[in-house]
Amino acid sequence: MRIGEIKNIIGKVLNTQNVIQINNDPLYAGQAYRVDNFVEIMEAVDVLISQSWNVADHSQIDLLKSEHADLKNPTVLNVTQFNQLNSYISNINSQVPLFYSVLTSLTEDQDEKTINVLLPRKINSLSELSALNERLNDILKLFNVDGQFELKGFDVGSQWYIMLATGPMTYAFIIACLKIAQEYFKARTEYFKSEEARISYETTLKDPEKDDKGYEKYQIKWLQLFIEKEVSKIIDTIGQNGHTKPELQVKLVKATTKLVEELDEGTEFHLSLNPPDYAREESGRLEIDYRKIKAANPLLEEATKTIEAPKEKIQKKNEGEN
Repeated sequence: MRIGEIKNIIGKVLNTQNVIQINNDPLYAGQAYRVDNFVEIMEAVDVLISQSWNVADHSQIDLLKSEHADLKNPTVLNVTQFNQLNSYISNINSQVPLFYSVLTSLTEDQDEKTINVLLPRKINSLSELSALNERLNDILKLFNVDGQFELKGFDVGSQWYIMLATGPMTYAFIIACLKIAQEYFKARTEYFKSEEARISYETTLKDPEKDDKGYEKYQIKWLQLFIEKEVSKIIDTIGQNGHTKPELQVKLVKATTKLVEELDEGTEFHLSLNPPDYAREESGRLEIDYRKIKAANPLLEEATKTIEAPKEKIQKKNEGEN
C-alpha cells in the first residue's frame, strides 16, 4: 500500500491531537456502545497492526474483526467488545502522532484530478516497459477532451505513475469509462458464468445448437454493445465539449476498449488520494455519483470556454487580418 493511502486511512480517525478517536455513544445504560466510525477505525487498525513498530497484542482485535466481519457504520458493540477496542487503541495512541507526522512529511496532497497508474508486476524488461508506455500514451490521448494528461512523477519506491488530467471533462470521462470497464469485468467474470446468462443466450437461438463457441461469440458481442451503450449515457451526462456526439462516441468507445485490454494486462488505474466529491474508491472499486457530475456540468462547460477562449481570439484576429 502506498504511503499516501496509509496516511489517508489513518487520518480519517484522528482528532486534532492526531490520536485515534472512537466516536461512540453509550446505549442501554452503558450496557453497549454505538460506534459511529467503526468501519474507519477497523481499516486504520488493519494498517497499524502491520507496522513493524507496533508490538501491541492484537489477538482481541482479531477476534472482534471475526465477530463483525460485515463492516458497517454505525456498529453496536457490547461492553466487552468496546473495552477490547478501546484498550488496543489506548495502547498504540502514544505512537500514532509520531507515525502520522512521518507519513505527512513523506507525502504531498494530490490534486483531485490525479490518476494513479500501477504498472503490471509482470514487466521484466525495458522493451516491455516501453510497450506499456506507448499503450498508455494512446489511451490518454483518446481520453483528451479538454486538456491533456501530465506526468507528475512517481510514487517513491513503487511501480506507480502519477498522472494529472489538466481538463475537468477529460478527468470526468476517464473515471466514468474506468467505471464502465470495471462493470465490464464484473459481467464477464460473474454474470456470464451464471445460469441466468446461459438461459438468456439460449433464448436468442433459432437453432437448437448450444455450443460453447457460440456462447463465447455472444458474450463478446454483448460486452461490446454494453460499452457502446454505457459510453453514450455518460456523454449525455457529462457533455460534449464542442464535439459531436458520434465523434465522442467513437473516441471513447475505442478508449474504453483499450482500457479494458490494459486492465487485462494487470495495469491498475486509481483515483486521486484526494478525489472530487462525486467519486470515491473502496476496495479497488469506483463509486461515482453521476447526479453530482451532472450538477457540475455548467462548471465543466465554463472551464471549457476558458480553455477555448485563446483559440477563438486567434481565429477572430486571423479573420480580421484577411
